Amino acid sequence: MVEGRTALDRFLERLNLVMVWIGAAMVIFMMLAISYSSIMRYIGRPPGAWIVEISSYLMLYITFLGTAWLQSHDGHVEVDLFLCNLKPKTSAGFKAVTSLAGVVVGLVLTWKGSMVTIDYFQRGVTLMGILNTPQFLLIAIIPIGGALLLIEFVLRMWRLTRIAMGKTEVAPSQEGSEMPKGVL
Repeated sequence: MVEGRTALDRFLERLNLVMVWIGAAMVIFMMLAISYSSIMRYIGRPPGAWIVEISSYLMLYITFLGTAWLQSHDGHVEVDLFLCNLKPKTSAGFKAVTSLAGVVVGLVLTWKGSMVTIDYFQRGVTLMGILNTPQFLLIAIIPIGGALLLIEFVLRMWRLTRIAMGKTEVAPSQEGSEMPKGVL
């Protein structure tokens, strides 16, 4: 483990890694199921009718399972044409402000996703299709992934704000990343 990590950092790192591995398993399952469907179609047999429906559900899950992990590794799209010419403290300040927008998005995903999931569960809404899937099972990943993303953005904003205010030093080898020493 990296020195300077808190217990919360280690817990979130492990949780996000578990979520990513689940997402990776879903990708592998989709690949195998679609390959099976293609082979069955090629040899003149009927493919599994459920494969397209399940694959579309899994794409939603894969997206929300990996979002927080990607954020924790600074993997989301970032236009740094302007920021790369600034001092690390100034750049960290701008990134902290943009992280606030991420906090708002995570908050909305968590709050609204929870409300819709609970509503669909209480009303017993099902998605009309081959499987007649209860819709709350599909939507439930949105508040879960949104909450993890919210936490990652809050932590990022807090760390970057500390750098911008000069309360935490940026390691010379990590100046481009604007993260405190021992955090990356």
